[in-house]
Formats: sequence, structure tokens, C-alpha cells
Amino acid sequence: MRVAVLRCERLPGFVTWEIPDVESLFADDRALIAAFAERGVEAEPVAWNDPATDWDSYDGALLRSTWDYVDHLVDFIEVTTTIDRSRCTLVNPLDAVHWNADKHYLDDLDRLGVPIVPLVRGTRADSARIHARVADAGWDELVLKPAVGVGGSGVVRTDAGSLAHVLDGLPSGLEVMVQPFADAILDEGELSFVFLGEVLSHVLRKHPAKGDFRAHGIYGGTVAATDVGPGDAAQVAAMLARLPFDLVYARFDVVRVDGRLAVLELELIEPMLYFDRAPGSAGRLADATIALLARS
Repeated sequence: MRVAVLRCERLPGFVTWEIPDVESLFADDRALIAAFAERGVEAEPVAWNDPATDWDSYDGALLRSTWDYVDHLVDFIEVTTTIDRSRCTLVNPLDAVHWNADKHYLDDLDRLGVPIVPLVRGTRADSARIHARVADAGWDELVLKPAVGVGGSGVVRTDAGSLAHVLDGLPSGLEVMVQPFADAILDEGELSFVFLGEVLSHVLRKHPAKGDFRAHGIYGGTVAATDVGPGDAAQVAAMLARLPFDLVYARFDVVRVDGRLAVLELELIEPMLYFDRAPGSAGRLADATIALLARS
């Protein structure tokens, strides 16, 4: 068995600041490759957009640190479709990947009965409609997110009084989501539930850095393994059960809203899984991948 662990060739364009040790960002990939090796499986890092790659030479292509796909979305869709048509099995599956690449998936989650942080979406041309929805909902503190993005790129915190100015500054045609800011992020934090082989592996608690609101390590946020109660674990497991995909990994980023957990993001393409915070988790992903490829 031979597995390509897919990564980016360079960091996404929104990362404009210097990162002293870029390769430290790929620690999950190295841990996963080592776990495959312990199981007698040949695995190697492969840039997802390397044109020289012969996908038929691999049994599986596991999407991992492909963070720059947001800069080349059309190419990413084409490459993953090419992989799916080869003898190589794409992990996660193609339909889940293409669905998850655009945050319209949140609308589908809502229709599936999965609690989400409420939102209204549109471009700057939809300013009047967005303002009306925000006013009707009584939202004051707001967050704007691009419909396609990773790592908190392009995310802006504002308030209802400044919304018009922010929308007017958007590039023409750029679709954004406007959501109420969830205060729980600043105290309880954002919770990330990591499922491997559709079984809960570990939970992470993320807090933004002082003065920030983005719970991402690249902006100074903290990430630590945490325990949760059985009720919270059952609630997120029920969210996973509503998805119509056979997933090898999934990360639900949730926040508490009105006493219940609601989805901020569902990550099926390139989430950091923080194997170093959860001993044995790299092996669990390797095992789940091997089991899927054996069935394939």
C-alpha cells in the first residue's frame, strides 16, 4: 500500500508575515507519515498541485495540509477530480471535499438539522438586504467571513453601525457571510471535536490571543486538549451522523450559543488535527485510512 499525504507547495497568499519555522506547521504530516511507516505502509508528502505526480502509482491520496487551495480553487477542484478518476482513492471523498470547499455548506447543515451560528450571506450589492436581516435579528457585534477561506483569512470583526462601511469596502462580487459574534469564544473558547474513522478521537479548546478574536494559532491563539461532558460529545456526534458522507476525518469547530453547541466551521479538507496534543491520534488516522483503502 502506498499513500500520498497531500500538502501545499507554499503557504496561502494571506500569510504575509514571516514565519521563522515554516516546516513546524507540517508536524501533523510528519507524525502521520511515521504512523503509516509503523504499520508497514509507504507514505510520503506530495504537493497537491505537482503536475508530475502519477496518481495511479498511489493507492490513496490523503488531503492534509493543502492550505493554499483557496488561492487556486479551480485548479484544486480539477486536481481532486483527476485523483478521483484514477485508481487512487481520494481521502476524504470527492463529493465531501467539493461540498466543503465553499461555506455554502453551512446552509446545508442548517437544512440537515445541524445547529449553526446564524448567518446572512451576500455581496456588497446586497448591502440593504444584509442590513435589514441584521437589524431584524438584533445583532450588534458582528463577524464577516469570505465564503471561501482558511485559517481566518479575510475575517473581520465589526458592529452593526460600521457594517455599511465594511461592506462598501469589499471587492465587487466577493461573497461574505455576516454572523453575530459569539461571546463564548472569549471565555469558554472555541471547541474543536476531531473525529477519526467517524469516532471521536480528541477535543481541543482554542482561545484567541488578548485583543484578538480569531482562535487560530497563527494569530497567537492557544490550543490545548480538553475534556468535555458526555452531553456535548453526544451533541457533536449527532451532527456527524447527519452528514451523507463516508469520512475518514472531520473537525467540527463549535461555540456555545444560547446554551447549546453550534457549528462555526466544519473542516473536511485541510484541518490541523494537533496530533501532538492527543497521543495515538496520528495512528488512529492512519488506521482509518488503511481500513478505507483495504475496502476500496
